[in-house]
Amino acid sequence: MHTEEPFAAADDGTAAIGDDAPAKEATLPGWTIDRLDYPTFRVGLVAKIMDRLTIRQLLEMDGLTYAEWRVLARIAAMKDGGTAAQVVELAWVDNAEVSRAIASLERKGLLERRKNPSDRRTSILMLTASGRACYDETLQRRSRFHERLLSGLSSEERATLDDLLARIGSELRSVLEDGLPD
Repeated sequence: MHTEEPFAAADDGTAAIGDDAPAKEATLPGWTIDRLDYPTFRVGLVAKIMDRLTIRQLLEMDGLTYAEWRVLARIAAMKDGGTAAQVVELAWVDNAEVSRAIASLERKGLLERRKNPSDRRTSILMLTASGRACYDETLQRRSRFHERLLSGLSSEERATLDDLLARIGSELRSVLEDGLPD
């Protein structure tokens, strides 16, 4: 199977993220499409490539699907564990995806269910010792991946990017609640 690298290097060997904006466009095929010249369109392109690389790395290095990683990461972030509904909310994904990932993580021995003292209809999901070890190892790799992607940005640019993405994310949540515009 032939796979192309999503971002070509510039002629001088530098990464696609650099100081010269016009040079970046030349190294990113499909970055500008007539009548789709929106930064939000480009966020989708970037997200697609990040997903592709993430899926490959998770499967090859950790034996996890992306859905399993999302669940593992969200449960790991909750000191006292959490419910499937909390994972759905935090990961912005649907119930079915979370349910399948939970079942798979349980079969792999990475996640366990405990009784929920405040609601007997739901379980509290907790990482097992193996799940915690898997999470810690995978998190190190994921952190290196994200740091590499952000390496060309200053801390101020990172903060600005995070703020802008949060604002777009907030609008997306509104669209989910209110429906798509005509």
